[in-house]
Amino acid sequence: MLLLRTLVLEQSGHDAPVNGALLCGFAVAQVASNFLAYSLDEETEPGSSRVYIATLRKKSERYFLGAIESKEDLQIATHVFKQILTLAAAPGAKSASTGETQIPYHFVDLKGCKLPPARPEDHHSLTIKKSLVMKVITLGTSAPGLPAIESSSLIVPSIRFSSRMVSPPRSQDPSEPAPPLPETLPVAPMDTVETAEPRVELPPRAPVEAPVVAAPPPPASKQQEPAPPATLVRQDPPSLFEVDDTLANLSRVAQELTQQKLAVLKQEEALEQMRLELRQETLDIAQESQRSAERMAEKEASLAVLAHTLATREEELADGSALNRAEQRRIEERVRYLESQEAQLHSRDLQVRHKEHQLAAALFQLPVLRDNLKVALQTLDESLAWLSEAGRSQSQPESRLLQSDTD
Repeated sequence: MLLLRTLVLEQSGHDAPVNGALLCGFAVAQVASNFLAYSLDEETEPGSSRVYIATLRKKSERYFLGAIESKEDLQIATHVFKQILTLAAAPGAKSASTGETQIPYHFVDLKGCKLPPARPEDHHSLTIKKSLVMKVITLGTSAPGLPAIESSSLIVPSIRFSSRMVSPPRSQDPSEPAPPLPETLPVAPMDTVETAEPRVELPPRAPVEAPVVAAPPPPASKQQEPAPPATLVRQDPPSLFEVDDTLANLSRVAQELTQQKLAVLKQEEALEQMRLELRQETLDIAQESQRSAERMAEKEASLAVLAHTLATREEELADGSALNRAEQRRIEERVRYLESQEAQLHSRDLQVRHKEHQLAAALFQLPVLRDNLKVALQTLDESLAWLSEAGRSQSQPESRLLQSDTD
């Protein structure tokens, strides 16, 4: 079963957006642009359907739909779409048989990408045979697709999608007259594409001034059946497919808003963390400054005490040099005494270290001595056991001899 890809479209005069069937997306390297073709299931005349071509821009995994602004790009896009129609109408035919210049292109893989809403009024329209719609869809989904061409310029989307839902219209009684249809919507210039496939004649239908939004085109086996009148189609409530697609779009919008909110919250958390870190750094700097000031005050107090001591000593030295010489001698004697004590301590330290080395060597040999003693004791035990066995063996013959003598 072929699953149709749809995109959301906003039409003038409609409160709620409608869904369009995506035909295919193709990229043309000659103009470095991507294009997208879709259909609203609008029947311009019996056996013909209107399709739209829009430019598809890609920037950082995001897609934007817009009008084809350049006349040259429009001509190239129309020419390539005619090549796709020709290939879809006759897959086995050679491209060179048409006699026209072939422009290189490739289909764009749009699986999993999020296409933004668009306005059909901004896009170029073409008229093709209705039987080609499903063939183009089948060709676009079956042909291998490549990534879209990345846009080098900054893209600013000009369309904002309103996710407001409206209640579906109530079904009318068949006896009541149908409501008047809205006025014809303005569309871009429309071309007619002719292909080699024969046109299928259908019964004449009532003229429809406004495009009718319906489900995607039916399979090729059912294309020859006449479609219901436009009034009955407009009176039917929206299909579950449209409601599901609208809910999916709302879910995508909600997910994007949630992601943006989460990103903002993460940024706020990062800023708050940076603010806390900056505040902590400021407190650390202030505490370090206070500690430095305290250390400077302590050093200044120590220097003041030292200066006072030096001044007192200078006064004492000035009062009596003899006392200073005696003090100097006492200090020298104290130094010599301390040096002798240090020498004694050093020699004692050497003796202690020597004893420690001897004790370590003895402790190192202790396991060996213990093992030797254990071996000696084991040998002694074995010898005693052997002697005991030998004594018992000798005592038994003697007892036997004594018993025989007694007998």
